[in-house]
Amino acid sequence: MTKLYNIGDEITAVKHGKLIEGVVVYWRSKYGGKVQYTVKLNKPVQYRWRPNEDIYTVLVNDDQVICEEICNG
Repeated sequence: MTKLYNIGDEITAVKHGKLIEGVVVYWRSKYGGKVQYTVKLNKPVQYRWRPNEDIYTVLVNDDQVICEEICNG
């Protein structure tokens, strides 16, 4: 079973090949039992399709979260 993160929890994930860290500001359940988080990033990222734009908030699926037991004990 996937760990459920609450609003205010810090998570680390991989999104489009980039390691991101941030705070959960919203989450929703998706069809099929999946969870999607809205994450406000600690440090903005840039993606190749928006090379001149800093991204401060991303959507992260529960299967993209990589830091469960290691970072959160």
